[in-house]
Amino acid sequence: MDSLFGIPLTSILVVLLALVAGIFGVLGWIAWRNPLLVKMGLRNLTRRKTQTALIVIGLMLSTLIISAAFATGDTVGYSVTNAAYNDYGEADVIGAFDREKADPSRDGLLQQDIDAVRAAFEGDPEVDAITGVIRTPAPALNPTERLSEPAASFVGIDPETTDGFHQLIDQNGDLVSARDLGPDEVYISQRLADDIRLGVGDTVRVQYGNQPYDFTVRAIVRDNALTAATALTSDQAAGGIVAPIERVREIAGEPGRVDLLVMSAKGGVRDSLDATKVVRDRLEEVIDAQGLPIQVISDKAQVVEIAELIGSVFVTFFLVFGLFSMAAGVMLIFLTFVMLAAERRSEMGMARAVGMKRLHLTESFIAEGMGYNLGSALIGALLGVGVAYLLILVLGNVFGDFGLSITFNANPVGFAISYLLGVVITFVTVAISSWRSANLNIVRAIRDIPEPDTFRGHDRSLGRLFKATAGVLWLALIGALSVVTYGVLTVIYLLLKRAPKVGRFVRKPGDWAGRQRNSGGWAVVMILIGVLATWWGGWIDEQAFAYTAGTTLVLFAIAMLASYFGAPTRATFAIMSTVIIWYWLLPMPFNLLASLGVLPEEAKGWGDPLDGLLSLVGLDHEPISGNIEMFFVSGVCITAASTVFVIFNADRVLASLGALQAVFRGITPAIRTAISYPLASKFRTGMALAMFTLVMFSLIVMATLNHNFTQLFLGDDAKGGFDVQASANVNNPIGDLRTALTDGGYDVDANISGIGTMTSTFWETKAASDPEDALAFYRFAGLDDSFIDLAKFPLSTRAVGYDSDEAVWDAVRNDPNVIVANESILSFTQSQNFGAGGEDQLTVDGSITDLQDNPWQPIEMTVVDDNGNERTMQIVGFVDSAIISGVVPQWIALFVNAGVVADVQDANQDFFVVTKDESDQAVSDVAAAIESTLLDRGVQADSLTQRVNDAAAQSNAFSTLFVSFMSLGLIVGIAALGVISFRTVAERRQQIGMLRAIGYSRRLVAISFFLESSFIAITGIGMGLILGGALSYNLMTSPDFTNGQQIDFSYPVGTILLIVGIAYAASAVMTLIPARSASRVAVAEALRYSA
Repeated sequence: MDSLFGIPLTSILVVLLALVAGIFGVLGWIAWRNPLLVKMGLRNLTRRKTQTALIVIGLMLSTLIISAAFATGDTVGYSVTNAAYNDYGEADVIGAFDREKADPSRDGLLQQDIDAVRAAFEGDPEVDAITGVIRTPAPALNPTERLSEPAASFVGIDPETTDGFHQLIDQNGDLVSARDLGPDEVYISQRLADDIRLGVGDTVRVQYGNQPYDFTVRAIVRDNALTAATALTSDQAAGGIVAPIERVREIAGEPGRVDLLVMSAKGGVRDSLDATKVVRDRLEEVIDAQGLPIQVISDKAQVVEIAELIGSVFVTFFLVFGLFSMAAGVMLIFLTFVMLAAERRSEMGMARAVGMKRLHLTESFIAEGMGYNLGSALIGALLGVGVAYLLILVLGNVFGDFGLSITFNANPVGFAISYLLGVVITFVTVAISSWRSANLNIVRAIRDIPEPDTFRGHDRSLGRLFKATAGVLWLALIGALSVVTYGVLTVIYLLLKRAPKVGRFVRKPGDWAGRQRNSGGWAVVMILIGVLATWWGGWIDEQAFAYTAGTTLVLFAIAMLASYFGAPTRATFAIMSTVIIWYWLLPMPFNLLASLGVLPEEAKGWGDPLDGLLSLVGLDHEPISGNIEMFFVSGVCITAASTVFVIFNADRVLASLGALQAVFRGITPAIRTAISYPLASKFRTGMALAMFTLVMFSLIVMATLNHNFTQLFLGDDAKGGFDVQASANVNNPIGDLRTALTDGGYDVDANISGIGTMTSTFWETKAASDPEDALAFYRFAGLDDSFIDLAKFPLSTRAVGYDSDEAVWDAVRNDPNVIVANESILSFTQSQNFGAGGEDQLTVDGSITDLQDNPWQPIEMTVVDDNGNERTMQIVGFVDSAIISGVVPQWIALFVNAGVVADVQDANQDFFVVTKDESDQAVSDVAAAIESTLLDRGVQADSLTQRVNDAAAQSNAFSTLFVSFMSLGLIVGIAALGVISFRTVAERRQQIGMLRAIGYSRRLVAISFFLESSFIAITGIGMGLILGGALSYNLMTSPDFTNGQQIDFSYPVGTILLIVGIAYAASAVMTLIPARSASRVAVAEALRYSA
């Protein structure tokens, strides 16, 4: 992978190198001015090795996630790119028949078209070779072993021009020549040889036109785009049989036939991409100039670009899903330095008393943090490569099912980016947390007195608040005018050039809030940022992440202002956090009440109270949209609100313990201290609680969504009421499956209760309402009466005039102008799918939810058949999305009456069977029997139940992969508990001695410390479970999220219990060691402890 969404990796590396150089410049400046500060910071690295190890674990996680994401993306991109090079070899540009440019009497390319192209490029230095190829499906049989491949590729190559592509490579790696083939000799690909056990000199039988043709295998060659159907060049990978083109024409009875034009650009396999683009452009000019019926369908450069894009997509997915763990890692860094500052509070106070400034303390902390940072980032980057290797083992099995080999590959540039980005992220976090830790009062620090309530100040006044507000607004206005006048880059340059002066200038308006350590000034800043974000997200760019995050920020700021002016802090933040949680979980509980019939159905859409209020005065906004980023934004906002609620209300738990004293008996004192101590350090406890909640929230949401989508798209509904699909070979039509099986000696009546026939072809079509749209090819599937009777194809929506699904299917049965479509052709659906909605794709305006909510008239479609005849047809219904889940790709079609496509030549024929015994084994036996009975006809039969199970297994494999990756965040939560537990024992040795002195036994002390950590872990797990479950329910019952599908929602109880069990067990193990250590502290020694 050389780029990430179009940005070269080298450019990203250069920027990061510049940032890291700046970081080392800052460290060098600190060391030059005050070398003692650096020594003071670095000496702490070796003072407590266990603590250092825990800190390194926490700091390395962000780098680990980035490194794993890059290594995984590199591997996928490299593997797909490598497959593209291996498949295409020196075949760089591929053309096929273009019906739009051809004479109506023609149905394919001819040798004369290839000759015309060859003549046009004669002497062109950018072209090495040009040839024509026939590729057609045909069953291949090993008559000795009675093994077959129903979907083999029968390939005809021109012996005079093919050798220039160097694509025929035998098992020894040697080139073989097409000229060496006799009329009854063939090369077969390695895949086909393995599948039906063929060797050199064996006989392979090709069934074509229901006639057998025997050939001798001269050599076995590698699978590539010329010799076989590969994963990148075909819907289904299959082996191939390579014969001289004239022999294939003779068998097909089509003299001069060519299916593909293949061109090789100047250069070899990997150094011809630039020339490929030139050759493609030149070929398109030749096609237009000579009116040749050819269209370029692929080129190697394009495939390689797609491979790069796939790698970028994987990097992006892993980074987005890793954001939860990275956020937890950042919080752990803050927590670590807050605890370090708490441990050294008296020491820092003394240092300030003898002349050190806050800046000096900050610099010392930064030096210490960078000591941890440089080592932990390297360890994280290396471990990330290891994690990526484990992920690739899972991905390799998944991609292997699609015929694509995954080869692990770690790009050194990606590794360097991971390390440097980890260093930068950690440095920024360390710098901010160091500044906060150094911001202390000298007297309070020396005497170890708690800092005052940061939500209130002794000098509260509207006047001072107005000054702070005016200062912030003034700076914002100056910044906006500067950007508008001079541009962003110029302003950044000037700020950097005058950094010291700008720093002193900007610092003034914030001095009031910073000195007094109250929340008024910061609340003003939060409101301004929140309002701007909400306005931009709701009324400018319609982006959900800015709109919702801005609203959340404003709500938090309102609570801070209320507390600042004297409102009770606990009640204020409890109410506001509840409002924020409710805001994010809307439309709950309205959707639950609507499901119970208490509220109207419209209540399921009550999800934006702000827009509802503003609509009363005509200020409502357009619908906003969000994407995968909302997963992270919602998690952060809900976690923050729930953590605030718990921290400010957990003391109420203590009040309820008195009533339960009889239940807990002897450990009630331990429970009280286990809850009281964490609440005495709200920030520390809140950070640890937020880590657990955030990670658990993400895991629960991910697991629940995957479970329900798997149930929706890969349940029994995906089979459409059938058990077996039998696909006929287009070159060996069988007409009627029941008759063919009976003639083959199979007892149809004993095993099969019904057979439906679907005949399909690709025609051009478009919505008649927009004459400017271009025609696009789409599958038209003709259904016979038996298929309609047997099928269970529920409809998502119906046109006006059709009272039931049965009425729609009766219309398909009787009216040749009626179509039943699927939602994939709707513009809204395409806009939600990656890579969809291209110019050559059939698109009909609208969304499935709009059609469900509003009556709609039949949608007229213009259809052009393969003879160029134009007709108008009407869409009267849309099938449920489960039908087009991909279990049966042929069902992604426009369903019509069988008579509409009855006269199409070379149409695809699929038979769908309902078995009498519907058990899995019986269905598999029927599929095997159909394939065996019609072995020489090339019929391929599959159990739809097995396909559903295989697809579900692939989906679960991907889900497990992402859940496992996201669960790395649990390491952060566990490390946080470890840091807190170890530091708590060290900080509270005297308190432990007092507890022992007043009668606490060692067992009670150990239980108290263990329950203290368990309180954080259990609360975080419980909040993540409840909030993640609630959001999952909202999403899966939202018509917008499910695109109108009705889902029988359920929770994956087994998976959730496994996640909860692992999370708590790991956290319990981490806290047992410090708990036992606390219980063994001697009373007298603890009471004398002074350092």
